[in-house]
Amino acid sequence: MKWLFYVIVFVYMFYRAVYGSKLEHGVTVDPVVYGDEGFVKVGEHKTINCKASNRNQKVEWIYPNGSAVKRIPGNRIFAQEHFVSAFRGRTPALVLTITKAEVDDTGVYQCRSGDYTKDVSLCVIEPSEFVDTAAEVTANIGRSITLSCQAKGNPEPRLVWNRNGETITDDDSSAKYKIMTKYNIQGFEGLLTITSLEAEDSGVYSCVAIQETTLVEDCSHTHTHNITLNINYAPVFEGGNETNIYAKMNQQVDIACSAKAFPAPTYTLFKEMPDDSLIEFNKKHITYSEEKNEAILTVTANSTTLQHRFKCVATNDQGSAEKYFTLLKTEKPSRIDEVEIYDVSDDMVDFNITWYQAITFPVTAVDVQYVKDSNGDRKKAYSKEASWRKSSQTEVEVINSDLLMSEFGGVVIAMAGLEKETSYWMRLRVKNEVGMSPWSDPIFVTTTAEDEVTTVTSDAPEAPEEPEPSVGDENVNDGTFYGIFFAGGILVVSFVCMFALRMVK
Repeated sequence: MKWLFYVIVFVYMFYRAVYGSKLEHGVTVDPVVYGDEGFVKVGEHKTINCKASNRNQKVEWIYPNGSAVKRIPGNRIFAQEHFVSAFRGRTPALVLTITKAEVDDTGVYQCRSGDYTKDVSLCVIEPSEFVDTAAEVTANIGRSITLSCQAKGNPEPRLVWNRNGETITDDDSSAKYKIMTKYNIQGFEGLLTITSLEAEDSGVYSCVAIQETTLVEDCSHTHTHNITLNINYAPVFEGGNETNIYAKMNQQVDIACSAKAFPAPTYTLFKEMPDDSLIEFNKKHITYSEEKNEAILTVTANSTTLQHRFKCVATNDQGSAEKYFTLLKTEKPSRIDEVEIYDVSDDMVDFNITWYQAITFPVTAVDVQYVKDSNGDRKKAYSKEASWRKSSQTEVEVINSDLLMSEFGGVVIAMAGLEKETSYWMRLRVKNEVGMSPWSDPIFVTTTAEDEVTTVTSDAPEAPEEPEPSVGDENVNDGTFYGIFFAGGILVVSFVCMFALRMVK
C-alpha cells in the first residue's frame, strides 16, 4: 500500500504547487447589507469587511477615485485592521468604516492584496421629500388648473406625472396637458397644467420623484406624492333620465337614485300622481348607501304603485338634475321580432335582438340554440322542432340592457366558443324571472378563418342549385353497381359448376 500513499502525497504536493498560492493569498469581501429601502441613508454608519486568506498578507481599501483609504480612526472614512477566525487559524481583516455617509461616498470600492482584488458597490442616497405640496385641490368644470409638487433630495430628483398607472407626457399634438419643471429654493418643482377641465379629469394624479446615479448599478430611489383633483360640476345621471323598474305583484323593490357630481348631491324623491302633481317622500323613507352617493326608496308593487312614475332630483351648488323611474309589473318576454347578425369572427358572432313594439318586460339572459350544418344541406327544415333535437344550447349574458329603454328597443349579445370556418343554424329566445319567450326564426351563420372579421346580414343564404347530371357521366348509382356485382357472381358460380362436372367425368 506504500505506492498508494506516495501517489496521494504527490497529488497533494502538485495541487499545493499549482493552486496553493491562489488559495492562500486571496481576499473576500462581505456583501453590503441594506435595509428595506435598498440604500444607505445620508448620515448613517456603515462598515464593510475584507478578509485575507493568510496572516502574512497585507490588505488595503481603495476609494472609487483610486486613492487608498487611510487607517486614521479620526477620519470620517477610515480602514481599521483586526483579526478574524479562519480555517487555518486567525487571519487579518481590514474593515472599511464610514461614520457619517454622504451621497458622494457612492461608488465602487476595492479591497486589494497584491495582485488580488475584490470590488464592492456602495449606494448612498438622501431620500427625496415633498414640501409645500397640496394633497387635494378643487377646480370648476371648463376651467384650467396647474398642479404643483416640490421635491428635494440628493441626487437631485427627476419629476414625472402619472395617472391611473400611466405616465402623462407633454404631447405637442394635444393641448390637454402641459408639463414644466423648474428649480427654486425648496428644490425641484413639477408643474402639470390641465386645460378645459371635464368631469372625467377628476381623480388622483401622482407626482413621482426619481433619484438615480450612474456610478453604481441599481442605485436609485422613487418617492410618490398623490394629489386628488376634484372638479366641481352639476349632477349627471348616467344611462339616461328614464328607467323602467320591474317587479312582481306585492314584491318589494328598491328605487336607487345615484348621480355623478361634485360636491356630492343631495336627493329628493317624489311620486307622480295621475294629474301630474308630485308628492314628496319623507326623508325617513329614504336610505343611503355606505358611501352616501346613492339614495334608495323601497316601495311595494301593488295597485297604488304599478304603472306609476317616481321622480328623483339630485342637487348641489353647481345645479340639479332629475330622473324618472316607472314601476312596471314583470311580464313574460314576447317573441323576438328580428335578429340581426352584424359581426362574425373565427369563434364569435354578435347579435342585435329587436322588438318592433314597445318593450314592457325585463330581459335577464338569452338562450342560444345552435346546430352545425356539417353536410352543407341548407334546405333542411329548421323551422320544424324535430330538427333541433340534437342541437346544443347555451345561455348568453346581455351586453347592454339599457338599450331596452332606448329607441333601439332591443338588446345586444355575443355568442362565443364557436369553431372557426364552421356553418351553424341558430335560434334565440329571451327570458326573465317570470318565463321565457318562444324561439325566434332560425338564422344561418358561418364563422371566419382565424384573425378574420366580417359583417353579414341576418338572411340565410340561398341554397345553391344542384348540378344536373351530364349524359356522359361516368359515375354510376347504387342500383347499377349492385346489378353488375350480382351478374358477375352468377358467371363465377356457373364456371365453378362446369369445372366440377368435367372433373367427375
